[in-house]
Amino acid sequence: MRRPTFSVVLPTYNRSHIIGGAIRSVQAQTFQDWELIVVDDGSTDDSRAVLQKLIHDDRRVKLVPNAGRIGPAGARNTGVRAAQAEMVAFLDSDDNWDPEKLAAFFIASRRHPDAVLIGSDYRITDEASGPASTMKSFLFNTMLPWWETHAPAAAVIPVDLLRRNIQVISRPPILLSMAIAGFLWIHTSSAVVRRDASLTAGLFDERLARTEDIDFWLRLNRLGRIVYLDEVLSTYDISGRTHGAGIRYQSYHRSRRHSAYLEALYHLRCINRIAKTNALNADQWHLLKDRWIVHHRHCAVTALREWRLKGLAHLLVCLTAREQRQRLLKSPGTFFRIP
Repeated sequence: MRRPTFSVVLPTYNRSHIIGGAIRSVQAQTFQDWELIVVDDGSTDDSRAVLQKLIHDDRRVKLVPNAGRIGPAGARNTGVRAAQAEMVAFLDSDDNWDPEKLAAFFIASRRHPDAVLIGSDYRITDEASGPASTMKSFLFNTMLPWWETHAPAAAVIPVDLLRRNIQVISRPPILLSMAIAGFLWIHTSSAVVRRDASLTAGLFDERLARTEDIDFWLRLNRLGRIVYLDEVLSTYDISGRTHGAGIRYQSYHRSRRHSAYLEALYHLRCINRIAKTNALNADQWHLLKDRWIVHHRHCAVTALREWRLKGLAHLLVCLTAREQRQRLLKSPGTFFRIP
């Protein structure tokens, strides 16, 4: 039996009201040699019925149900294990692809046969913030100006070189430094990985409810080459992400929803994992310690806003840094304000 060029893995949980757009964006691809594996992670809404109707006339679409809820990492792993193709593309159920997405990635995979991961630029949409931006514009307009004025980040991220040549974001040391500094550019719906490399890397860590993608990309970064395509080929919807609210989350089980504090805590734990699992140079360690303190401040502020006593523990850690103590004494309002 002939294998498809791409296996597309689409995990879903209680997204019957929006998953149709994601599936149709795959079916609309100009490159048609693919299979779509929809992993239903124990949905309790009418997702199964909606999916059966959507896939009835397209044999390339397969429904793979999990026995119960195991989370987004586990659902993606189920899809990767079921994949027949060597190249595996991910698509979240609330995102969508441009029609030329797979065609561009096919050309890139032939041009770079040694790549373990290929990622592209993508749109970022948020109902609350108006017009869409792109990953690249956010990087250039928000992150680079901050990094070049923040000494620990400027020491490990070559901002001027990056402005001249966007391709350097795929270099292993720079990609790792960007992750520490708060913006790893790869997003699941904009990424294609080699199946064998993914299995070697250990797939997504199913113990992680959030930041499981960052953890996985960094393991692939240690394993082989990553390639960046400077084209906008997908749309990433972040509406309601910070508080786990809005149409994307309205049908979620309570255990799957997250608050601003939990979001901050996941990113603090991500920094801790980076410290334990990556070989860092002295400048990267300095940046990581700086960000570790800042993440504790974010945890303290969000926890206290939610009346969580854990905020006091984060606050004590944060105040071990002289800069944060001075900031609190000089401007309490600024200290307790986070983006």
